[in-house]
Amino acid sequence: MDYGIGRRSDTGRNRLVAAKGCVIGAVVAALALLTVACGSSASTSGSTSTTIRATTSTMGLGLFPTSSVAPPAPADRSAPTAHAELGALQIDDHSQPGSQYLRDDWPHWADVDGNGCDARQDALIAWSVVAATVNRAGTCKVIAGSWVSPYDGITTTVPGDFDVDHLVPLENAFISGGWRWDVTRRRAFANNPDELVVASATSNRTKGSDPPNQWRPPNHDSWCAYATGWIDVKVAWGLTATTEERDALGQMLDTCGAEGPLWPGIGTTVIGGGTPSGSADAPAPAPPDPGSWGGDNVYYANCTAARAAGAAPVYRGQPGYRASLDRDGDGVACE
Repeated sequence: MDYGIGRRSDTGRNRLVAAKGCVIGAVVAALALLTVACGSSASTSGSTSTTIRATTSTMGLGLFPTSSVAPPAPADRSAPTAHAELGALQIDDHSQPGSQYLRDDWPHWADVDGNGCDARQDALIAWSVVAATVNRAGTCKVIAGSWVSPYDGITTTVPGDFDVDHLVPLENAFISGGWRWDVTRRRAFANNPDELVVASATSNRTKGSDPPNQWRPPNHDSWCAYATGWIDVKVAWGLTATTEERDALGQMLDTCGAEGPLWPGIGTTVIGGGTPSGSADAPAPAPPDPGSWGGDNVYYANCTAARAAGAAPVYRGQPGYRASLDRDGDGVACE
């Protein structure tokens, strides 16, 4: 009897163990299915994956970490980078000009594009943060506007208060290879709009003919645009730089943010060195079509200027409309 009772007890225990084994097997199978389902969902939908992870965390199964994984950063599509452009500079620490620099050999403030305004007036129009008032009776002259000196943040509404600075000073261009140029090419360089910056007289005259290793804008927020513009001009015109100049430019480029080379207070990017003109191997740029301005001689350098003037949005056919301000080509600029 004792043997029989013991046998039935062992059998009961075996059945219990078997039952437990079945339960464990079922749980394992369920976990496997859940793992496959989660993997499949994660591969097809990020939002579904997030939902599943929250559910499993609530169930306490511990299959996934409770914190979500950050999405990968978007690919950098900016090319070439500013530092790659810096690498395109020709370095020459021993430039020996074959003649003496004379400012009169670089004729400036000429109407090189034939639009009726000389290069200084064109620069004042382009850099005004509101629509500039221009007297075109006889000689083109800017009589009102609003300007912010990117070098030091000084502002004015009087055009005569500010200078139009040559970003790469004419004397620096001369010793960097411009001494080989004829007067036609020098004239084109001295009136190149990508070479002109409207700035306070104080900052311009403090700068003089110094390169970036000897003078930098007091406003550090302009360093990125200043260095980028300097490099663009020198590369486009085949001018050289010294090692110290290149290193100083690299330090300024290190201040560039994700927004790129924006002039502070202006909100526009550096256009770039452009195509050199005024020589046999580089034709002069075609004059802009005044009709594209929308008539009435209204010109907005950018959408910031249009908004400051209370003109935005600007519709096709209205004064100040330009296709370059209408990015999506729907006939409405500065939306």
